[in-house]
Amino acid sequence: MFNETSYFYDFNINEWAELLAETVKERPEWVRLLFMSMMLIVFVVGVLGNLVTCLVIYYDRNMHTATNYYLFNVAISDFILAFGILLELRSYRKTNLGTGSDYRYVYEEFGDLICKVHSFFVVALMNNGILTLTVLAVERYIAIWHPLLLKRKPIWRRVMKVIALIWIVAICEALPEVWTMALIKTEKLAICFIVPTTFARLLNGVLALVTFVIPLSIMLFVYSMIAFKVNVIQRKNSRDKIFNQRDNRSRVNKLIAALTVSFLVCWLPYFTIRLLIFASNMRHTPWYAQNWDLLLMVCSFNSWFSIVLNPMLFSLMSTKFRKALKMLWTTKIRRSPEMTRSVMV
Repeated sequence: MFNETSYFYDFNINEWAELLAETVKERPEWVRLLFMSMMLIVFVVGVLGNLVTCLVIYYDRNMHTATNYYLFNVAISDFILAFGILLELRSYRKTNLGTGSDYRYVYEEFGDLICKVHSFFVVALMNNGILTLTVLAVERYIAIWHPLLLKRKPIWRRVMKVIALIWIVAICEALPEVWTMALIKTEKLAICFIVPTTFARLLNGVLALVTFVIPLSIMLFVYSMIAFKVNVIQRKNSRDKIFNQRDNRSRVNKLIAALTVSFLVCWLPYFTIRLLIFASNMRHTPWYAQNWDLLLMVCSFNSWFSIVLNPMLFSLMSTKFRKALKMLWTTKIRRSPEMTRSVMV
């Protein structure tokens, strides 16, 4: 069973462990295999998509803009984060093929310290992604509404300062959560999870606000103002024959809608768990026994799915990025074998 420590004095750990053992149920074989397959696809696509994003931005000097520097930071973060899926997948393996077979979390092999360390890095990387996307939205807003403000300092120096600040804030947000995570063990369960002490509940309430409500509010406001500005400009220049105004306006509106919806899809389940931990008495609510395990699976998949959506929305939907990717393929990747064959001849 779980060993109680001083900072869990206000919560019955054994009672919480028993509740988790009841709610985290043994999944049917087809559910386990389907979930593992989906997570493996997310891992492969996430690694390749973010790696390609980094290579395109690094090699093409035309891609060295403030927006792409932020995208590079998100891509690096998501590329590293993707490898956490491999550890996540191990938690869905069967460990006992006899009667009463169960699933035991991988951290049982390593202990409570690795549980906390892994949780810290995953949360810090996810926070970095959320903060960067929020700052990127603000950067685009300033570029459209107040473009002169961004021309006072060199782009590289300004963006690097902002990215450094983002990492500091992301780490500061993740550190307190280390003290709310613990390796909880029962006869049929070993899981690294939040222990809802008074401190943990208050912290999750604050983080629900800081990592979801505030970023979402900023994005909704900023993207609404961007859409408004672009639509007004396009209407004023409707007689300009150089480019298709209607198509350009439609592209911007679709991208803005996609960014907002993707943020909701990826982080709403995670926000829901934080809110439930903060606002309800989990020990005395029968709803958890029926739905908690499903909510955990949805939250886990959607959170990891963000590493796939980011390169798709910010990179592959960009005409400029696709041209840079084609150039990288023809000049760096495809050219290498041809050069090798010519040297051999």
